[in-house]
Amino acid sequence: MLHLDRPETWLAIHGFLLAFLWEMLQMPFYDMGELSAWQVTVRCGLASFGDAGIMVFGYTVASRFAKDRYWLHRLNWPPMVVFLATGQIVTISIELIALRVPWGWSYSERMPILWEIGLIPVLMWIAVPLLALALTRRSSERGEPL
Repeated sequence: MLHLDRPETWLAIHGFLLAFLWEMLQMPFYDMGELSAWQVTVRCGLASFGDAGIMVFGYTVASRFAKDRYWLHRLNWPPMVVFLATGQIVTISIELIALRVPWGWSYSERMPILWEIGLIPVLMWIAVPLLALALTRRSSERGEPL
């Protein structure tokens, strides 16, 4: 059953759609080798599911921190920082692992890099989750605290 009254549901929906757009647009910053357009699209789709999952996880951690599932309706900064920090930690960890394993990915020469991490995925975790959270705020109904 789809619970459209829960912010996590809307965050997953908005997060997936926005992440997919971002994933497709950032492709010039990755070395895709000889992959076909369809293979790239599938990989971006899978990555977008992962991105949406990270957003929901970060939101859940922030909700537990705030003791309020609907903290986004009050624009409280401490849970927002927890939300973004959780996502950054997970994202940077995944990048560090994926760059070093055979099934992972590699950056193209266009990727700006800081401390061995591409800046595009780090910026993604700021831009996309904040926009997804804003859309979620508009889409979800205000409910009771946890």
